[in-house]
Amino acid sequence: MKQPSWFRDGFSNVRFSNIRYVLLLFISSRVALTIVGLFSMALLDRGYGKQFTWSRYPWLDIWGVWDSFWYMDIAQNGYSTIGPIASTPNQTNFPFFPLYPGLMHLLGKITNGEYYLAGIVISNVALVVAGYLLYKLVAMDSGHSTALRSVKYLFLYPVAFIFSGVFTESLYLCLTLLCFYLAKQQKWWLAGLAGALLSATRTLGILIVLPLAFEYGRHIDFKVKNLRLNSLFVLLIPSGLAGFCLYSYQATGDFFYFKSNQSAWGREILNPVASLWIAIRQGVTQQDAKTLTEIAFTLVTLLLLTVFFRKINFSYWLYGLYSILIPLSAGILSIPRYTLPIFPLFIALAHLSRKDKAVDDTLTIFCGCLQGCLMVFWCTGQSLIV
Repeated sequence: MKQPSWFRDGFSNVRFSNIRYVLLLFISSRVALTIVGLFSMALLDRGYGKQFTWSRYPWLDIWGVWDSFWYMDIAQNGYSTIGPIASTPNQTNFPFFPLYPGLMHLLGKITNGEYYLAGIVISNVALVVAGYLLYKLVAMDSGHSTALRSVKYLFLYPVAFIFSGVFTESLYLCLTLLCFYLAKQQKWWLAGLAGALLSATRTLGILIVLPLAFEYGRHIDFKVKNLRLNSLFVLLIPSGLAGFCLYSYQATGDFFYFKSNQSAWGREILNPVASLWIAIRQGVTQQDAKTLTEIAFTLVTLLLLTVFFRKINFSYWLYGLYSILIPLSAGILSIPRYTLPIFPLFIALAHLSRKDKAVDDTLTIFCGCLQGCLMVFWCTGQSLIV
């Protein structure tokens, strides 16, 4: 019996061994992190970031911390200009973009109000898909072994536990990789649609238009005469953000209320170099562990992007550069979490360990142990990682 074309062209080409590799890393890392989390919750007091209990099952509850509150609030109650926290009434849920909590709301309705569980499911499914897309992208440029190591460092990255929490990081990474994958396949309209979803996930998502435009330019040899109608795919990308701007205007009278309300968190725009210098002075003079940790993640990110500039596809490098500099311009707070979707870091680590197995083994052990240590602080709501 002849197989249908969709089977021959699709499923028959899937490398199931690579899918198993992604699943093995996902399951083993999540089991290890869950064990660390359970022991941490049993032995340590809860900090401010863990002020709520989200599930009666401790192994699920450990994944809700810090900003999980805001996504749960949107999923359950929708957007509001009234701050839900009495101690900080000016802080509303508008700075948190709608795609992730919207998906939580839809899945929560299907599961009879299990919005928190819905968030965990969405985050972890997106993480698995992101792992496979990362493999596919890196394999195109650098081969099978480098791709496998990149996926390994995705799961071992020191704050990769956040991927499984009720946060947008895994969805944002998944959609970013999908944009690049579709562009590589020259499916430009689909890449534009994925970009629209990305811009509805975070403000920064709209800037994916820059590396995707570069990919399209490379496809047409950067010649204007080769432009086609499919170049208009870039116009789809801002539609996610534009839709939220319209909703914001209808609800508040301000197209950019989601941006202006961030002042309630004490954020202001600075030169990223000035922001980093201020943080370094503060961290050194006050010996503040949190600030020093944020500085370390910032400097390592910039170092890896600089050293491995030639090893990383230019469009990936461009994505990585604005993904660190723009958040840094608003201050160093939460920078370790903001580095999570910068997948060129995982590619850089794969290239760093490419020629020497001892380096690869050392990096593997170091990243895994550091992630376990940081998980202790994060899941108990301490302020080291927010």
